[in-house]
Amino acid sequence: MFISDFLDICDPVLTFDEFMEGIDISKYLNEIPDHETGRIRYNPVNMLKTVLFGFMTNGYMSLRELEDSCKVNIRFMYLMDNETPSYRTFGYFINEVLTNSIEDIFNDINEKIFNEENVDLNHLYIDGSKFEANANKYSWVWKKATEKSR
Repeated sequence: MFISDFLDICDPVLTFDEFMEGIDISKYLNEIPDHETGRIRYNPVNMLKTVLFGFMTNGYMSLRELEDSCKVNIRFMYLMDNETPSYRTFGYFINEVLTNSIEDIFNDINEKIFNEENVDLNHLYIDGSKFEANANKYSWVWKKATEKSR
């Protein structure tokens, strides 16, 4: 059985993987020298997808959290083809194999989304909801107070 059989057809990881297949990922990766000895290297494309998906879903994600997610989370297992790199492997990959920073790669991906999906960046829509920065169930915002502070 494949891991993809357990994922919903609308799962974000499938959409992310499909979108990343249309991008030339090789321009973001340095050449990795071949070695005759040692364990077989992890697929750098899968590593990049896993790192980007981790940052996409959780914002900032530590290397140890990435390692744990590859062990436990089925979405990360799908992206890594059921392999579990260590946190040191992720660190080596980010520092040595990637040519650009992760933020630059996200900017390129966003530009591609804006161009392909015809996203208009000239308009900003706000639904009118009012929330405090540190909201909890005992705090709310009075309508008159927000109108006065405008």
